Parts: sequence; structure tokens; C-alpha cells
Amino acid sequence: MSQPDATNDPYADQRNAPRNNLLLSSICHWPNRQMEERVKIRNVSATGLMAEGTLGATVGEKVVLELRNIGAIEGIVAWVQSNRFGVAFARPIDPVLLRTPADVSARQSETRDYYQRGPVSVLNRQDETRSDRLRRI
Repeated sequence: MSQPDATNDPYADQRNAPRNNLLLSSICHWPNRQMEERVKIRNVSATGLMAEGTLGATVGEKVVLELRNIGAIEGIVAWVQSNRFGVAFARPIDPVLLRTPADVSARQSETRDYYQRGPVSVLNRQDETRSDRLRRI
């Protein structure tokens, strides 16, 4: 199935922000239905996104999406076409954060911490002198 673009997307002229194409899985909460589902996010901008799900969205329905590196963001379903739907966010987001792997900042801080403190074996030997560790063969 091809993705909509400016030439065949009936909603392209209603967009205010450029879209970033990506494929990302997310949890979509439907507060009015007290349900949730895993959806595929197909593209995103600072003000909204296009997702694909199975529960059948309704225009005007409130949703809460859990977005990687952003958290929960509220929005309103702006359009529906088959199993795809557009969401207009209640507040703008930084779409670049969605492209960043979720654990990069954690890995970077762990690595930085390791090099700042040094390996544990070195820390435990601070009271030894170098000559105590060397032996003659």
C-alpha cells in the first residue's frame, strides 16, 4: 500500500507544517472508549501525525498517544481514511525527538560516567603503589 503524498493526499493542502515520513509503533489511548491499541505512525510534524490502527477512529474523537522520547501527547482526530487517521496535537512537539533512539541518552550518560570514574578494579587499588602490583618474573 503506498503512502499518501502531496499529489494523491486529499488532506495535503490543509497541512501547516512539513511532515517527516517514518514508521514507528506507539500506544494510542481512546479515553472516551476506555480502550487502547498499538498503532503505526506513518508520518509526523510538530502539529500532528498520521497513524494506522484497527479500532476505527472517528473525526473529532480525543486521543492520547504515547510517543517515544516525548511522552503522552493529547490530540483530536482530524480526518479518517480507511484504517488511517490524522491527529492534530493539543500542543506542538519536536518531531526530531521521535527519530532519536529511546535509550541513547541513557547509554551516553552510562558511558560518560564509566570514563569519568574509571573501572572499578582501578578504583579499588587506589591505596596500592605501582611497585606493589608489579612482580619480577
